Amino acid sequence: MQYFEVILEHGHIGAGSSYEAKRYLMAKDIVSVIAKTKKLPRVKRKDTIEAVKSVRSITRSEYIQGKIEELKNPYLFKVWGGYRCPVCRKRFKDLFSLKKHMEIYTEGMLKENGEKLASNIA
Repeated sequence: MQYFEVILEHGHIGAGSSYEAKRYLMAKDIVSVIAKTKKLPRVKRKDTIEAVKSVRSITRSEYIQGKIEELKNPYLFKVWGGYRCPVCRKRFKDLFSLKKHMEIYTEGMLKENGEKLASNIA
């Protein structure tokens, strides 16, 4: 499996309005990445590949750092009636609870990533 950074056009913020968001995906190749982007929420024009602005291959450590950055953007995980954790799929009624949950998960990812990087260096 390879790791990719994808810049996508996201929407649902008003008629004709959009913003670009970085998403980090793991896939076999670029074709698989494009197929996965069609299933992501809030992506504009899912039926075409026009929503994909760029795709680049990245390292595992860049992927992990990118996923941690994704977790800091709760808008990517907003669902009807609250927010949903992208990792465990648990629902939260308010943004504060989601952020607290994400901080705990992020600390675990950083610790795990740091240990793996330290073992790779040694």
